[in-house]
Amino acid sequence: MNLEKLCNEVKELARSTGEYLKTEQTVLRKRDIELKSTRNYVTYIDKEAERRLVEGLSRLLPEAGFLTEEETVGFEQKEYTWIIDPLDGTTNYVHGDSPFSVSIALMKENEIILGVVYDPLAAQMYSATGAGRVFLNNNPVRVSSHSTLTNGYIGFGIPYSLDERGEQILRNAMKQFRKCSFRIKGSAALEICYIAAGVCDAYFHSGLSPWDVAAGAFILQCAGGKCSDFSGGDNYIFNKELVASNGIIHQEIMETIIQGN
Repeated sequence: MNLEKLCNEVKELARSTGEYLKTEQTVLRKRDIELKSTRNYVTYIDKEAERRLVEGLSRLLPEAGFLTEEETVGFEQKEYTWIIDPLDGTTNYVHGDSPFSVSIALMKENEIILGVVYDPLAAQMYSATGAGRVFLNNNPVRVSSHSTLTNGYIGFGIPYSLDERGEQILRNAMKQFRKCSFRIKGSAALEICYIAAGVCDAYFHSGLSPWDVAAGAFILQCAGGKCSDFSGGDNYIFNKELVASNGIIHQEIMETIIQGN
């Protein structure tokens, strides 16, 4: 398999899907919006974008299976699996806001080998095929060298269902409000990529799904960053919790915000 060639083809597919999302956002009507649960939106646009991705990716790699958010295709265990989110940042999207993104990862057995995340409004394409091979619009990127939570630029998200532990983590974060800057942008895939590009220093979120993080986490790690679950382990794709950072301040984030020491 030529990963670089495949990645270029995936980027074109992400770009065309992103253009569809951008166009449809301008004509989306309130009656087209459904609620999966509180604050958890879905539209015909999510479903159509996913259908387009599945169709295009199936042509690129016919032997691969899919793990998708809108379940337009059933999951089947195969050697290769595409993990895709056709519209990450749906809440932003349905309110006419930004950012939102298309997220595509390719997993071989249990290892991610390719990641693409595209922001159609900013025309920013993040991609990676391995360590050191990480790009933003064809320009190589790397994580920041910021070494402490003080004056850090930290992203986070609030899950649809906030349990006791999640509330405690937010309270821990509040204690750091005078020390650093916190932001909620609303697209986990992009917020992880911001760390990869050195824009942001860290990000934490619980209640995430594999399609929210698979591509972004791979891109970040290839750029020199670090990902873990809340216990410090490596089950961050399927364990619904993520701490992502430039690697340097990871331990401080874990101790002060996640563990609350």
